[in-house]
Amino acid sequence: METATQQQKVSAISVKKTLIAGSLAGIISVIVSNLLAWGIMSANDYQFEMLNGFSITLSAFFVNLIGAFIFRFIQKKSKRAIMYYAILSVVMAILMSINTSTNPMEPNIAAVANPLHYLVAILSLVLIPLFMKRGQS
Repeated sequence: METATQQQKVSAISVKKTLIAGSLAGIISVIVSNLLAWGIMSANDYQFEMLNGFSITLSAFFVNLIGAFIFRFIQKKSKRAIMYYAILSVVMAILMSINTSTNPMEPNIAAVANPLHYLVAILSLVLIPLFMKRGQS
């Protein structure tokens, strides 16, 4: 039987592992997202004030960090955490893309932002469960 102190230590370790998993997924997502955005913008000669390396970096990193905590919560509640997290990731990417397409902040921004939404979602749904699983071993 675990004492309250042992449970707090396990919980602290779980939070640390979640932060590490989310941060690692976030860093990978930041690098790949910025490369994709640069490629699309270079090929089409686009420049945006609202969509730049800084905004992409913040968004991609924090989406994964928050996603790791959401995945951890789902993992505690269900044996199908990966499936539920995948559904959530894809639905959020679709909703963000619909919003960007219907309410563009700048002309042609959806041509760059929408692929980034899907890229970050796919990286998140692949990397977070992978890193969380690795952290449990």
